[in-house]
Amino acid sequence: MKNVMQGSRLREFNHDDLEDLKHLIDETVDASYSDYPEEFREHMKSDHHSRERILENSRNGFTLIFELGGRIVGTGTLLGTEIVGVFVHPSCQRKGFGKSIMLELEKRALTNGIVTLTLDSTPVSKGFYESLGYIISNEALTARTNRKFTYYKMKKELKREHSCTKNGKPR
Repeated sequence: MKNVMQGSRLREFNHDDLEDLKHLIDETVDASYSDYPEEFREHMKSDHHSRERILENSRNGFTLIFELGGRIVGTGTLLGTEIVGVFVHPSCQRKGFGKSIMLELEKRALTNGIVTLTLDSTPVSKGFYESLGYIISNEALTARTNRKFTYYKMKKELKREHSCTKNGKPR
């Protein structure tokens, strides 16, 4: 997989990554959702992104790890036709790492014959996904905690890339 910058790499998750990945997710949730109630952050960390869920998603899907200088700073999972668990450490956001993760997951989806991807986004991440071509298909509310929190159901139609020469004949 290609380097985004010196000392970085995208690779597939392995079970030895679990504790470092869980730490990354918890730290990112606490920082990125600091304006949200503690109940929401705990729900994210202990339910949606528990150790058990991370392992289950990696077994049933394709989980990427983004390393920088040997440290895990990002992740994302392709689970069927859905992208889940995309996180980039707050100190590494807005540097193209999240975009690299998403593009690699989209590439993997196309390789598997998937042409429509879906994901759930909180308001915090909605602009990021929109910048990558995802559109809101509808707004959904979750009631798994005592309060309801807004999520956006988003989707993207993937385009297959064609490699042609100037005269239109395949290479």
